[in-house]
Amino acid sequence: MFKKIALAAALTAGAAFATWDYYPVLEAGKGSAKGELYYDWDDDWSQAGLKIGARYTVIPNLEISLQSWGFQFWGETDCKGCVNGGDGLRDLVLGGRYEVAPMITAFLDINLPIGNDDNDGGATTPPSNGELAFYFGAQFSMPINEVPGLKFGTEGGLDWGFEHKNYERGLDLHLAGEIGYTIPNVGVTPFAGLQIKYRLTESEVDDKIGQDDDGHKQINLWLGADYFVIPNQLDIWAKLIVRSGKIGGDASGLSAGAEFFF
Repeated sequence: MFKKIALAAALTAGAAFATWDYYPVLEAGKGSAKGELYYDWDDDWSQAGLKIGARYTVIPNLEISLQSWGFQFWGETDCKGCVNGGDGLRDLVLGGRYEVAPMITAFLDINLPIGNDDNDGGATTPPSNGELAFYFGAQFSMPINEVPGLKFGTEGGLDWGFEHKNYERGLDLHLAGEIGYTIPNVGVTPFAGLQIKYRLTESEVDDKIGQDDDGHKQINLWLGADYFVIPNQLDIWAKLIVRSGKIGGDASGLSAGAEFFF
């Protein structure tokens, strides 16, 4: 049971850190807002909720954003005698991206632990683990001129969590990339992505008890598609995510949402 609680908590925390996307910032004076429904499961554990966010490019090349806030409907293991719960407000992520050169963008995300972190000690998974964390790094993206409609973006970053509840998570390295292709005369864009997380340093409890988890990894794979139901203004998407590794354990996830550009 404890293993499942730890797994669910790790997935909740891991899902919090993902930059807005892997592609260039919007033009100055433009922005977007989005909403997303998610459902994750593994064996008899599951969680589901709603995430919302918004971004705006305040000056040329500088984008600020609010991400991952929302409400979790549940997060629990289906078992006899388990207490229903794991619901409540999610953490809020403040993000910033700056295009330092054509095709190269620096970013910083800050996870603010304002969500519900209550846990009854049973099989419920609160939407927050109470951790203040920074995620920072750089992105590289470009269109493929030889293949109109094809694009890709990559990202490398460090996820640094601060001590909370006598626990300090080790420093994680993230490497990720996504590729998409807009089908001519159809407008649908299938996409696929990969993210690898690697724990560089050991986590600690009470500032001295090492958890022997340095070197642990997690792999995230996703497949999806999006479509502009209103050209250049309203985009809808859906994707399937598969996660595996000692950092977050094995799980699958489905998400769907919409993004409105203004």
